[in-house]
Amino acid sequence: MPTKIEIHGVYEPRFEPVARLMRKQIKHYGGGAAAAVFLAGRPVVDIWAGRGRKDGTPWRHDTMSICYSGTKGITSTAVHMLAADGLIDYEAPVADYWPEFGCNGKQQITVRQLLSHQAGLHRLVHLIDELPEILDWDLIVSRLAKAEPDFQPGTANAYQAVTFGWLVGELIRRVSGLTVPEFIDRRIVQPLQLDGLYIGGADTQMDRLPDFVGLPELQRSGAEQLCIDYRVPFWVRSKTMRDLCRRGLTPRNGKALFSHPAFWGACLPALNGVATARSLAKMYAPLSMGGELDGVRLVSEEVIRKASEVQTKRADRVVLYPLHWKLGYHRTDAFLLDVPEAFGHFGLGGAGGWANPEHKLSFAFLHSGFPLTVIGQTRTVMMTAAVYESLGVYKGLWHTLRHGPVVDLVPKRS
Repeated sequence: MPTKIEIHGVYEPRFEPVARLMRKQIKHYGGGAAAAVFLAGRPVVDIWAGRGRKDGTPWRHDTMSICYSGTKGITSTAVHMLAADGLIDYEAPVADYWPEFGCNGKQQITVRQLLSHQAGLHRLVHLIDELPEILDWDLIVSRLAKAEPDFQPGTANAYQAVTFGWLVGELIRRVSGLTVPEFIDRRIVQPLQLDGLYIGGADTQMDRLPDFVGLPELQRSGAEQLCIDYRVPFWVRSKTMRDLCRRGLTPRNGKALFSHPAFWGACLPALNGVATARSLAKMYAPLSMGGELDGVRLVSEEVIRKASEVQTKRADRVVLYPLHWKLGYHRTDAFLLDVPEAFGHFGLGGAGGWANPEHKLSFAFLHSGFPLTVIGQTRTVMMTAAVYESLGVYKGLWHTLRHGPVVDLVPKRS
């Protein structure tokens, strides 16, 4: 990676802190990245930089990258569109829309509980016997329909890191008659004229995807291997923590999932969405603008209000700290700044986006690096802080840190 990282694209001068920080992060982590910001419905940042391929091919204007769990924000938006259409009631039992789901203690699980990870259906143990099964939608959905909750629904929250996609995706299919990829394309991508956003179907766009840098060797349970890779102290990576994360975060031999040829074409609405940063930020833009952008309405203001309300502040049983779950989204605070009005979703390494209705602001950040811990990732919260600093929302300690070294919770990976 050359010493000088050249920023491509356009941004308003006041957003120089965003470009500066992205340049610094790419230099630190390697690979490439892209960031986009919409303010009051206008694109004010659309930048990319770094390396797209290991052979030195640069990150291009149309390069897409995987959103990992940031995909859940896209999937959740689809549900809220159906709620705005009057086809989904957050208080209704999921079984009203998916009758087979209503058994084994799941009869009264509501759409609200499902979206806020309070359904007790996070475990992968006994759900997936062999890794290729994760690509079989009908098989996994039928198993989830027969599953028993891990706890009394509504009494706890456990991040449905992988199962969220099947659970919510099947709800979308039952209500709309469309698969998640079909719904996203017809109701979001085409109306908003997005230049690249897929959940499934990215196998036809492989030339637009980057090579990924520093992908962990997920040959043990995912959480266990990550704890070892990043030297997490033994008292943190106890058997209890490893088991909780293994059951909810990654299947066995998870590394093979990301290298499986069918992974990019499969419908996995919790984790395999791909997008350009500008497309993801533009998807969130209507959610920051009362539900409408350029004459295209995704949702109503009332739905945005409901979707962005915090449902639980409890510590999560899978990630072990409170994420302040909203309806399919979580809070997206900035470094040293509490931002309760913002909502969105991020995934591994900090890929994802958010909307902030108070400031009519939306943001997305995608990259090919893979810095990651099981207890948090500062890469995105620092980028978020740079966005707010650019708008003069706050300075504080962050203002004194932005010229210093990259702050992270894990060691740099080569």
